[in-house]
Amino acid sequence: MEPILMRYGRHIFLKFHDGANARTWLRALYKRVNGRSQEHQARKFTVNIGFTYEGLKALGLSQRSLDSFPEAFRAGMRGRAAEVSDVGPHAPEHWEGGLGGPDIHAMAWIRTDSDKGREEAMQILRAELEAVGGIEIRFVQDTKALAHENGIGSEGQHFGYADPISQPAIEGGPAPHYPGDGVLEADNTWRPVKPGEFLLGYEDEVGPEGTQAPEPLELRLNGTYLVFRKLYQDVAAFRRFLVTAARSLYGSDGEYHQELVAAKLLGRWRSGCPLDLSPDADDPEIAADPERRNDFTYEGDDAGLRCPLGAHLRRSNPRATPLTHATAVRRHRLLRRGVEYGPLLPDGALEDDGVDRGLINMFINADIERQFEFVQNEWMKGGEFIGLDPDEQDPLNGVGGEGSMLSVPGAKRPFVFDLPTFVTVKGGEYLFVPGLNALDGLIERRF
Repeated sequence: MEPILMRYGRHIFLKFHDGANARTWLRALYKRVNGRSQEHQARKFTVNIGFTYEGLKALGLSQRSLDSFPEAFRAGMRGRAAEVSDVGPHAPEHWEGGLGGPDIHAMAWIRTDSDKGREEAMQILRAELEAVGGIEIRFVQDTKALAHENGIGSEGQHFGYADPISQPAIEGGPAPHYPGDGVLEADNTWRPVKPGEFLLGYEDEVGPEGTQAPEPLELRLNGTYLVFRKLYQDVAAFRRFLVTAARSLYGSDGEYHQELVAAKLLGRWRSGCPLDLSPDADDPEIAADPERRNDFTYEGDDAGLRCPLGAHLRRSNPRATPLTHATAVRRHRLLRRGVEYGPLLPDGALEDDGVDRGLINMFINADIERQFEFVQNEWMKGGEFIGLDPDEQDPLNGVGGEGSMLSVPGAKRPFVFDLPTFVTVKGGEYLFVPGLNALDGLIERRF
């Protein structure tokens, strides 16, 4: 049987006005949650569910268990805005749909193979919600994974990059893993990451018991935390910047130098080929080879001549890059799934058309503070950790404007100043995604 490409998604944010009604609805949802193969094949859609701290309260979870959740999750993304530098244009007062606020209790998300299938799945869920009552849909966000022109990665991206190229390999996981996907050992070999870095109740990179929250064990076992982020992408500003930055850095705005600027921003050519392996020209053969495209360490590039120290890819996983403070990189890995929303800006357009488009980022981690928040605040929103100016932020996800900068060693003029804000946070949530037994326990109020 041919695999079903589940490129169409819908994220449905809910408020529980009545805990008993919510639990009744969840009993019906339980039969198809977590991508069970029977429902997948029969209806060609999957549905999953995650809960905010306020949602767990509304479901009637005991105060003892509520208090056992980590502070970051209890505060929520809106409450932790300062900790992840969601300021200025990214600040919660600009967010959509009440995201991050007390009226968002859960997110159900659908994946299916067509727009028609998405609407059919929504009709089923809406009918079940209406039959129970007491549950309100507060916000809906659709997505559609875009196919990159070269077919590398599972989708493209509005800025033109193949994505995603790299995910952490997980010990014991069914998926094959390749060099560069896991933890770099002293002998320059790679091993998978311990499962407890992403899944609660399992051994992590420190010990066999993994993360110890929440309580009891039955509640956390096979659960995880999902970070949801809606990110608007200013594609026209990005395209204009490639032209002006190419002139500033290299004295030429020809196609090659524009593509080189795009590669320096991300750390990969837009095909997916890493700069560390091919710094001077794109190499689609490397991009197409899973044994090669992630097998690099930045060793010997401490000055960032091949790949800038501040490039997005290098920040998110510094690998063997010397850091100014001792940091166990393996403790800050994230499972990331990025899915696009909105139509592509027409080729060649350099002015914004007013259409909302961007990326829905979802991160899976066992410890929101140690993983997502650390990467976001320490590695994305500053430069000191990697030997750069403390105010140099991630060039793609940082706050642009006056004073922003990107250093590109080896360029004719190695600095670009006053970058635009290419990506703007439009909302987000911290969600607890329980395992099936824990979901049953929440429904039956065992905790």
